[in-house]
Amino acid sequence: MSIVHVVLPSRCRNGVRPAGLRASAAPDRVIMLFCRLLPTVFLLLSVSVLTPALSAQAADGPKTAQTAPRQTGPQNHSEGHVDSGAFLTAVVATHNGDDLEAARAFRAAAAADPASQELLKQAFVRSVLAGDPEAVPLARINTRLPGGQTIISSLVLGNDAAMHGDWAAASRFYKQAEADPMAHLIMPMLQAWCHQAQGQVDDAILSLTQIQGSVLVPFYTLHAAMVAQVGQKPALAGDLFAQSARLMPGFDLLLTRSYAAWYWSQGQQSKARALLRGMIDSDPVLALAGTQLQASISHFPVATPQQGLARAYVLTAFLLRQQSRQQARQNNAAPHNRHVPDDHQFDEASRLMLGFALGLDPHLAEARLMLAEIQDDEGHQTAARETLLRIPETDPLAPVAAFRLALADGATGHLDEARSKLSQLVQDSPNLELPARALGNTLSAQKDWKGAVAAYSKAITLAKAQKKLDWSLLFLRAAAYHEAGDWPHAKEDLKAALALAPDEPVLLNFLGYSMAERKEDLPEAEKLLRRAVALDPQDAAIRDSLGWVRVEQGDLREGLILLEGAAEQTPEDPEVNYHLGEAYWRSGRKTEAVDQWNVALGLKPEPADEALIRAALARAAAAGDKKAEQIEQAPHAPAAEGSEKAEGKHTP
Repeated sequence: MSIVHVVLPSRCRNGVRPAGLRASAAPDRVIMLFCRLLPTVFLLLSVSVLTPALSAQAADGPKTAQTAPRQTGPQNHSEGHVDSGAFLTAVVATHNGDDLEAARAFRAAAAADPASQELLKQAFVRSVLAGDPEAVPLARINTRLPGGQTIISSLVLGNDAAMHGDWAAASRFYKQAEADPMAHLIMPMLQAWCHQAQGQVDDAILSLTQIQGSVLVPFYTLHAAMVAQVGQKPALAGDLFAQSARLMPGFDLLLTRSYAAWYWSQGQQSKARALLRGMIDSDPVLALAGTQLQASISHFPVATPQQGLARAYVLTAFLLRQQSRQQARQNNAAPHNRHVPDDHQFDEASRLMLGFALGLDPHLAEARLMLAEIQDDEGHQTAARETLLRIPETDPLAPVAAFRLALADGATGHLDEARSKLSQLVQDSPNLELPARALGNTLSAQKDWKGAVAAYSKAITLAKAQKKLDWSLLFLRAAAYHEAGDWPHAKEDLKAALALAPDEPVLLNFLGYSMAERKEDLPEAEKLLRRAVALDPQDAAIRDSLGWVRVEQGDLREGLILLEGAAEQTPEDPEVNYHLGEAYWRSGRKTEAVDQWNVALGLKPEPADEALIRAALARAAAAGDKKAEQIEQAPHAPAAEGSEKAEGKHTP
């Protein structure tokens, strides 16, 4: 099962983004079948109590003209009174992804207006998402309201009964949720753990293994194996682990760790280590935790029924997460289709499942890693960081959390912190490419080009040794060489990258444009750029590059057509505007050229681009252009420190 999905932060001109790295994915076949069958009923039941009216309420303001301070203690409230401070605090906290603060604020608002069922529902669901124990009494309150008996409240009360060892009550509450199609799919696992906890081990195993035809059979079998192991039936557990492994191609983290622990308990240490090593070697993210996973090889991930329940919820969250990604692709393809849930709704449902999991097992790192991923995707980087920080350093997956924290630091501009964490990971994992690559990205963001080259060089050496070198890594080092002023080495890396990916437009553009900048073999540069345009005809940066080459070769007619089109597509790109101004100047359209350079200057260009623009204006002023002279005499605004280059540029 996926524990984390990492996209390396590489902000390169022309949009190079290294491929995502998914750890220990469940079989794609199972996921896709599940996604086709996944009902929207569960989602609609879940998200209907979330925040459909929240934005509207915030925009319209509270339903009363009164404004009251936040309540900090017991108060006497009259019906209909709205605690404006608490309500607005809840809205802001929800927007920022701070579920715990949102839950507290909604509870305060609900206390001020006990008649508001919507506020009670909001307080309840945010408490569930935050893993707040207050969700339990709120669930009991909600069940007494009209329509308040929901799938969520039944699961919350079932989980609470399980945590208190009242397994018969837990089973009854779970049965109330069985009518929901989504809950129906995971119900065999929930009920099996209830049976196991009551000593009915054989019945629990039979209930899971007799299921046929379901897309979740591999996971039912895995849970049956864990039930047998917890129930002191090691021989049967081993048979079921083996059966689950046959049903589930590839490596599943929970299965692999459980099966390896079983091998270890049976005195088969070499098989245990080989199994775990196979998973670690197949996944660059999990490889970060290879030493820690091997050190904890004898420990079963699931040792109690409560932990078994938590794993069932994590599985559900993961499958919903996959559906979220699929739905996002579908919504992008058909943005006006309002008859299907959006990916945000799927993510909200995933977060509910993770809230259940963490309520049952607060130390479950896989749940926190997935939750942080969702929070990060939703733009709540601070919340994601707090989630990751709650993973103990003693957890076997702590290095994965540290890596994700470093990426979060880099994405939020805390580059020194990111650099420190990644440097430590490189030191701790000297044979792994991933942390060295990520460190190179961070050093590039800090404009430490020499350090970036060194980090990328280490990553390239490791990738070559493992015969896993990809073009993007060579591209990244070429970008660092280019920025450091080492064109020969940059060119060498670009050509090596093109040998691996001859039809990659970003490589063709980078090499072709860089050659054009230096007036180096312009016919060859044109050839590279025409090929890039053919592969990606809508890319403004590539069209601009080709236009610039044509201008440099004296073909102002085609050059202007290409440059004007590129400027229309990317009007805020100072480099494109500079090129267009130069084409106008060479065409005798002096006034338009100066205007274009003036526009480019106002777009906060990079220092190198600014120097070119000012040189062009100085040339125009020397030729007697009064407007250019006025621009030249105007005070120079300092370039923005560390300003990012516009998307779609020619060179990194």
